[in-house]
Amino acid sequence: MPPPGAGLRRTRTLGVPVDACDSLETALGIIEARLGGGGRERAFLVTFVNPAAVAAVERDARLGAALRRFDMVLPDGIAMALATRRLSGLRAARISFDTTSLALPVLRLAADRGCRVALVGGRPGVARRAAEQLGRRFPELRIAGTWQGHRDIAALAAELRDAAPDVVVCGMGSGRQEELLLRLAAAGWSGAGFTCGGYLDQLAGGLAYYPAWIDRAQLRWLYRLFREPRRLWRRYLVDYGRFALRLGGALAGRLLPVPARREAGR
Repeated sequence: MPPPGAGLRRTRTLGVPVDACDSLETALGIIEARLGGGGRERAFLVTFVNPAAVAAVERDARLGAALRRFDMVLPDGIAMALATRRLSGLRAARISFDTTSLALPVLRLAADRGCRVALVGGRPGVARRAAEQLGRRFPELRIAGTWQGHRDIAALAAELRDAAPDVVVCGMGSGRQEELLLRLAAAGWSGAGFTCGGYLDQLAGGLAYYPAWIDRAQLRWLYRLFREPRRLWRRYLVDYGRFALRLGGALAGRLLPVPARREAGR
């Protein structure tokens, strides 16, 4: 559950737990209080959910249970942020672990505090190239190691526990990345963990994945589909379509008068 404080409240968006956070600065302030410094009794875990998470939780209730165990579950993408605002009435900023949002401020903070950072995920070589890119941006950033993501989760968690990084940035796809961080926490690791989806793959090619005008126009999803159609077509054309239908139904239900709602529910 999210730590108490102004500007952050946990709600549910179409069955998915989401922390409505009023700004990137609020989220960063909460993270700053938990990053580095030692003496923590348990891990601090942050993950991000996009519209595809709605379909994923419908398919596998274990993912929903896993998400509820995270300290922060932030709306990744403008569609999830807007849906959270409309359904909850709360202020919910779009917050993602990428170059356009939370990633660089968190890594800057880790570098300033001397945190050892582990990068986990992707095909062989992806995390290493991502580390090289970050080293150019933050020469003082201490990289504890890089690990590819296509391997046994239990073995990977054991290696990371033994490496004892202060921060883990994990991009292994929805479900697997959450499982890895929860396994680490259960094994006694007490650092800060962040899921990042495909960010390491993006980062391996350079810090500026999105053109500035794409970011300003909130068309990151369309740009990603253009860049990676074989990997992302199902997410954006199928799962996002189901999300839109679910959201439309939920909003329409709120507009019905009470007797009509009862009739529709029969």
